[in-house]
Amino acid sequence: MKQIRLIDNTLYTQEKSEAFPYSSPLEILKQQQSEPIKFLKYLSSNTIQNLNAGEEEGILVWPHSFNKDFMDMKVVECVNNNNKISSLRTGNLIGWIGNGKVQIEINSRFSHCTDKKVEQDFFVYYMLSKVFRMNIVNMEVGSGSLKELDLLIFMFPRLFQEAMRQGLFKQYVKREYNDSNVKGTIDVNRHLRFNYPANGRIAYRTREFSYDNHVTQLIRHTIEHIEQLPMGRTLLYGNKDIEECVKHIVQSTPTFQRGQLRQVMADNRKAVSHPYFTKYKALQQICLAILRNERVSHGAQTDKVHGVLIDAAWLWEEYLAVVLKDVGFKHHTKKDAYKLFVNHEGEQFQKVIPDYVHFNNYIADAKYIPLDLYEKMNADKAAAVYYKTIMYMYLKATAHGFLFYPHKSAPEDKKVNSYLINNGKDCFLHKIGMNIPYADDYTAFCSSMIASEQEYTKEIAKVFTEASHSR
Repeated sequence: MKQIRLIDNTLYTQEKSEAFPYSSPLEILKQQQSEPIKFLKYLSSNTIQNLNAGEEEGILVWPHSFNKDFMDMKVVECVNNNNKISSLRTGNLIGWIGNGKVQIEINSRFSHCTDKKVEQDFFVYYMLSKVFRMNIVNMEVGSGSLKELDLLIFMFPRLFQEAMRQGLFKQYVKREYNDSNVKGTIDVNRHLRFNYPANGRIAYRTREFSYDNHVTQLIRHTIEHIEQLPMGRTLLYGNKDIEECVKHIVQSTPTFQRGQLRQVMADNRKAVSHPYFTKYKALQQICLAILRNERVSHGAQTDKVHGVLIDAAWLWEEYLAVVLKDVGFKHHTKKDAYKLFVNHEGEQFQKVIPDYVHFNNYIADAKYIPLDLYEKMNADKAAAVYYKTIMYMYLKATAHGFLFYPHKSAPEDKKVNSYLINNGKDCFLHKIGMNIPYADDYTAFCSSMIASEQEYTKEIAKVFTEASHSR
């Protein structure tokens, strides 16, 4: 199998790039090897929604596969010249995708790379542990790339907990009994088979509400599977809330049998559509993906594209929400949306959602792109990067907006850049970068990240102080 290793937010050409020392994608572009080039062109010409059309989803993108949002994104963008790929660009998606003949692995640009392989991608592990509230600081995290980290397993606890907040899944199930407490339809054939001559019992069938059903059985099988993995018990029992959810499922599935896995998966082919238990559809989806173990490197169909990807921009935004609590920023969601317009009847409409709002009315957005590399940019790029934040500033009538982004050990003078907005008023846009350190092992990386977070919040607080003095 041909393997291609890429990093996010990077432009690849036939010329060697200092930003990325791997030779494999560069050599592929030079030599135009048939299978990798064919697969790259296929990915570039199709959105993820198109790749998943018509069949069960072979590509899961966290979190968009579970809310059907932004699925028009692409894994890579290729530029063709005379039917040959002259360059390709990656975006914010990280993870792996392949078709059995070619596998593409996309790591974060903060992974430590050598000429031949990714040695570690601790930054992704760290953000996942913070966002999904998993204590893996003291664990020996794999020193390899994201391919060796089963991203599906990290997604499970979050979806599991969200579903269980709606209560334990309950539905009508068919049960067969053979006793004297008749409360259903008598099964004549079974009764004659088991109770002749008469023994005081009657065979009958019932349809009753039960917590022991095909969905909870599927969750139980998934839990049993995860427990066998190296990091499994820590993910399931390192958090008291998750551990409590596991206990409820185990207690509610007394008929569980390991040998019934195939039948349980077949019973779950139809997606959950209960009007109350809405979160169980996503949980059912992730359980099936874990149990199928749909990895390209383990014998997936060669003509079907499979993959597990994470939107690193979403992950960065969610991670920052945890860090920014310490400086007074609230993470906004759809329920916190502002209305941009008011019609002639006084009705407010057109929702807009800034990433974060400070209690002093400051507005902030998370940007995963390498913003420190852009001092000046073309109009289209500038609009995509800046216009939303400035619009939010106007809407909230605030003089200070913030863009938060990650960077690699930039010089001190590039950590904070404040720009006066050219609108005739004293309004400022502040770009503040968080340093992402390098470490030889994961425990050391976590310690360095904690120090980096503390320094980051100090830098933000310093800008707050200067902003308050300028009023």
